[in-house]
Amino acid sequence: MSDLETRNLDSEIRAFIKKFNAAPAPEKLFQSLAFKLFDYQFTRNENYRKFCLSEGRRPGGLVSWREIPAMPTIGFKELVLATFPIKNAARIFKTSGTSSTKASADAPLRGAHFFDTLALYEAAITPPFKAYLMVDAQDFSFFFLMSSPQESPDSSLSYMMGVVNKAFAGQKGKFYAKKGAIKNEALVADLSRTRKKVFILSTVFSLKSFLNFLKSKKRSFTLPKGSRLMETGGFKGRVREISKPRLYAECEKRLGIDRHFCVSEYGMTELSSQFYDTTLRDQFLKIKRKPFKEGPAWIRTLVIDPRSGRAAKKGRAGLLRHFDLANRGSVLAVQTEDIGRAVGDGFELLGRASGSELRGCSLNYEEFLNS
Repeated sequence: MSDLETRNLDSEIRAFIKKFNAAPAPEKLFQSLAFKLFDYQFTRNENYRKFCLSEGRRPGGLVSWREIPAMPTIGFKELVLATFPIKNAARIFKTSGTSSTKASADAPLRGAHFFDTLALYEAAITPPFKAYLMVDAQDFSFFFLMSSPQESPDSSLSYMMGVVNKAFAGQKGKFYAKKGAIKNEALVADLSRTRKKVFILSTVFSLKSFLNFLKSKKRSFTLPKGSRLMETGGFKGRVREISKPRLYAECEKRLGIDRHFCVSEYGMTELSSQFYDTTLRDQFLKIKRKPFKEGPAWIRTLVIDPRSGRAAKKGRAGLLRHFDLANRGSVLAVQTEDIGRAVGDGFELLGRASGSELRGCSLNYEEFLNS
């Protein structure tokens, strides 16, 4: 990253993140920066520009940020989506390899998110993490039930946890996954020795695996009051799905972590920002409501009717479409395959869409590919 326009735009986005790291941003300011970013990406991201033109959209012709064309996540698997030559990429994060129309069962395509700098990505991580997971306290022993950034350099989640480890744990947190398996005995030994409040950060799959290990050994802990859990991701077909209430009840039973201190994170390789359940934040702000996913001021979400491709009626479920200002180097608008319902200033995550549910939002993309 060297040109003046890019540096100035990054400075504006970082200033926006700093100013609104703990407060809502006015619609007018978000839209102004979103339009500026759309103009930049339309000019510099060739594949995205072609997609926008196939939808009849271009800078200067939009009334609202909601009209900015959203690239389906499949585009990250089938296209290069970058505002710079990818030979200059500072980091490439890759998805886990969900199969697509161009992939075989044996060799599924992996989505790739190219970054020419990680400065914005890192700036977007720490404010919401603190706001939704550490609103009440700072001093914890950190336990990461996932691979380290060194072991999984193309994992956006591992990189994110490395940023968290540096920012909040002084690089003293430990990673317990090695070659896809959790080092259960070492984790048990370290949990037994700690006297500080514990912060466990894990994928759902790794967490369930560790809880099963504790059950098989007839072990349990009563971790210090205020200990907490951040879990993310699904099982990806490896084990039978388990409901969040059951999972959190098991955490309470085996680890002594109160279910109100169990927070679900929602993020994507294709995004630079994350969403969190309001569970713990609501607890300390004394807000009584059913928790939902909420993100920082620089990312906004629409719920899209899969049949029409337009915003769903209030209260109706639809496909989630995110607009992330921290996605400067790729595309700011991403159409996901996740189903949700708008709630408050965020959304309730309901699951994954089927092929038929995706069809309404993917027709334009398919036509674009075939053009």
